[in-house]
Amino acid sequence: MKLTLKTIYITLATLAALSLNSCTKDLLEKDPTDKISEQNFWKTKSDADLALAGCYEFLSRGYNATSSTAARGGWGGASMLWDGLSDDAFVPSSSNSFNVISRSGITPTTGGMQTEGYEISYQAIGACNRLLANIDKIATLSEEQRNIYKGEARFIRAHYYFLLTRLYGDVPLTLQPLGLDEASAMLARTPKAAIISAILEDLDFAIEHLPNTSYSGHAVRGSALGYKVKVLLTNKQWDAAANTAQIIIDEKVFSIYQGGYRNLFRKPGQNNNPEIMFSAKFLPPNMYSPADMMYSYLKAVQPLYYLVDSYTCTDGKPITESPLYDPNNPYENRDPRLKASIIYEGVWRGTDASSAFDPVFENVLGGYLPRKYINESKWPTSYATQSDQDWVFLRYADVLLMYAEAKNESSGPDQTIIDALNQVRSRSDVNMPLFNLNDSYSREELREVIRQERRVELALEGQRYFDLKRWGVIKEVMDTIQDPDGAARLFQARDTLWPVPQSEVDIARSLGNEGYKQTPGF
Repeated sequence: MKLTLKTIYITLATLAALSLNSCTKDLLEKDPTDKISEQNFWKTKSDADLALAGCYEFLSRGYNATSSTAARGGWGGASMLWDGLSDDAFVPSSSNSFNVISRSGITPTTGGMQTEGYEISYQAIGACNRLLANIDKIATLSEEQRNIYKGEARFIRAHYYFLLTRLYGDVPLTLQPLGLDEASAMLARTPKAAIISAILEDLDFAIEHLPNTSYSGHAVRGSALGYKVKVLLTNKQWDAAANTAQIIIDEKVFSIYQGGYRNLFRKPGQNNNPEIMFSAKFLPPNMYSPADMMYSYLKAVQPLYYLVDSYTCTDGKPITESPLYDPNNPYENRDPRLKASIIYEGVWRGTDASSAFDPVFENVLGGYLPRKYINESKWPTSYATQSDQDWVFLRYADVLLMYAEAKNESSGPDQTIIDALNQVRSRSDVNMPLFNLNDSYSREELREVIRQERRVELALEGQRYFDLKRWGVIKEVMDTIQDPDGAARLFQARDTLWPVPQSEVDIARSLGNEGYKQTPGF
C-alpha cells in the first residue's frame, strides 16, 4: 500500500466531510449516512487511501494553507508548547491557554488547549473508527492489505487515546462510529485502566500486521512497539516495557542517527532517517510546519535557564562541580546538545553575523530561544514563513532511554542499561563521556542519571511535562519555578489531570446522563 503525501494534501478538504463528525460535541452529531458521498464511498483502494489520509491529517492539524490559527491544538509542529508546562520553557503569550495552564489557572472553561486536547483527539478517533468499520467493504483489497490499513488506523487511535489518558484520565471509550442514540447512551467516562487495555490491544494488532521496515511516513511495526513501550512505562509496567523495548533493540531496524543531532529536526536530515520512528509530516505550501514562524518569529516558546543549567560540561560533570565551567564563558565546554538545541546571546539566528541573537534588543526576557527545529536559512522569519520540518513524536534514542528506565526500575542497574545510555551519548557530534557500571550506581542514583539524560536528549520535544507527571514529581519541581516575567508556577495537585470541557458535561446532563462527571477537583 502506497499513500503519498501529495495525495494527503490534495484530499484533505474532501475528507473533512467524512471524518469530522465523531466524538465529544461532534460525537453527538448523527453520522451523515444519508449523504450520497457516503453511499458511493468504500468501493476502491483510493477510497481507503483517502480515509487513511484523514486519520493522519490530525497529526498536523492546524498547519495547512487554510488554517486560521497556526498553534491550534498544540499538535505536530506546535508540540514544543508542551514544554512550556514544564521547568524547561516559558510560554509568554496566553494564546491557546498554555501560559494560563502553566500557572495553575486551568478551569473547565479555560478553552484553548484545555478544550482542543479533548475535542481534536476525539475527532481523530472518529476518523479512525470510520475507517475500521468500513474497510472490509472494499472487495478489491486483500486481507493482508486490509490489515495494514487497520493497523495504521488502530495505531493512530491508540496515539490519541494515550494522549487523552495522560491529560484527562478517565474518558469515554468508543471503538466504532456512533450516531446520536448510541452517543447519548455511552456518554460516561470509562475508567483509565480499561482505556489502557484498549490502547494496548490496538498497538498489539498494529505490531502484528504492520510491516517491519524503517519509517518513511506511515506507521510501521517499530512505531507501534515504541508506543507500546511508552504506554507500559507510563503505567509503571516495568518488566513489560523493558521487554518490549528489547524487541526493538534486537530487531535492529532503527539506529542512532550519525548525521548530526541538529539534523534530526530539520530537512533534509529527516528524510529516510534511521532514528525517526513516527512523526507528523509537513510539505509546503499545502501542509506546512509552523516551526520557524512560531519559535523564531513569534518566540512562542522560550527555554528557561533551569534547562540551560542542566546541561553538564564536556567532562560529564554539572556546572556546579566541573573545573571546565567558566562563569564568564558559560556556554563553552558544555554538552554539544546545548548549542544544538538552544539559541543564547551571540548565536547566529541566520547564516551570518548580522543575525546574532541579542535577547535585550529582541525583548526575550529569559535570554534564550529554541534552536532545535529551527532552520537558519529561513531567517529573517515572518508570520508567513512556511517550514518543512517534520515533528518527531518518537525516535530510537527515546526507546533506548525508556529501556534504561524500565530496566532500572524493574531489576536495578546492569550493563544493558549502561549500554543503552552510552548509545545515546556516543552520537558522533555529541560524544559525551560514557557511563561505567564500575561506578557502582544504586538504583536511585541511576534513576537520576537516566532522568537527566532524558531531559537534555529530548529537550524541547514536548516530553518533559509528561515525564514530570508520570514520575510523580511535577508539583515538587514546578513549585520552585519562576517565569522570566516574575510569575510563579505553583502547581496544584488537582492539575495532574485536566478538567474536560464543561460543554461536554453540560451536553451529557442535558440528555439526562448523570454518569458523565467532571474531573475531581473541578
